Amino acid sequence: MKEHLTAVKWDPDVPPYSFFLLRNLENNRDTVYRKSIELNQTLNLAITDEKICIGHSIDKNNYYLCSNIADEKYNRCYSCEQNDFEKCFLLCDASKPYGNCANNPAAYKYCKSHLCSVYLAMVGNEIKVGVSFSPRKRWINQGADVAIEVFRAKNGFEARILEKEISKSLGITQAIRKTLKAKKLNFDLSKSITKFHELKAEVVGFLKKQNYVSQESNLLYKETTLAPYYGDITNLSSNPILNEVEKTKQIVGKVVGVKGKLLVTQINNSYYVTNLSKIIGRVIHFSDKPLKLKGQKSLSDFFG
Repeated sequence: MKEHLTAVKWDPDVPPYSFFLLRNLENNRDTVYRKSIELNQTLNLAITDEKICIGHSIDKNNYYLCSNIADEKYNRCYSCEQNDFEKCFLLCDASKPYGNCANNPAAYKYCKSHLCSVYLAMVGNEIKVGVSFSPRKRWINQGADVAIEVFRAKNGFEARILEKEISKSLGITQAIRKTLKAKKLNFDLSKSITKFHELKAEVVGFLKKQNYVSQESNLLYKETTLAPYYGDITNLSSNPILNEVEKTKQIVGKVVGVKGKLLVTQINNSYYVTNLSKIIGRVIHFSDKPLKLKGQKSLSDFFG
């Protein structure tokens, strides 16, 4: 059965938490369904060269499914990229009167009317500052090991302004690359948690000096450990081998866990990591028969 992978998502309230969002291209192209990524399940997933546009969000509750062929470099066709409701949230520039939402009044209205979290998140020993309307889901989707809300802004614009100020004034990055996240899958957090606590205190002190007043929030200053969402990944004794899925065109093995968009599988005594972002938009096939393991590269090749 041919299926279109439109997204890899998380539901922090329902185990096993991570799932593929798919549509059946043979019987029902007009709806999507969840396929849970179950711990210890065996995957035999074949990936084709065919890539279809993943569509775009119309608003926070509605989504448009597209059937256009997508360019190899992109997950969306040009039209869907321009009309995506959430695009301006991801690329927001709060220094402009309407941010990136000048042509998206519905998104601008949402951003200006909803509380937004400013947070610190740590992956291994890398720490970033970020913003989100749904912080816990965002932390899990990013594969954070530990995270904490340091401020609840009155809207997305105020949150973005604070994010930029914190990043510029305290030298904290606003992004951590997936290559670094993969490299630190089994990082010993006892070597970095002190740094995280020190930086958190520094950020809170900085905001108080600027006289910013946070909105009420049940997450404020509450440190959250995200390891329980990721299966057995944090118990790995060594970093897994990279599955260059764009070349091998497959994912095989027993699921060890999912951390952000990084899926770890096990075959015999070997572990493999696949960046699921690489296959979003692809036409895929779940096989009942075992697939032959193709050659993989070590992580040293990935990070070199």
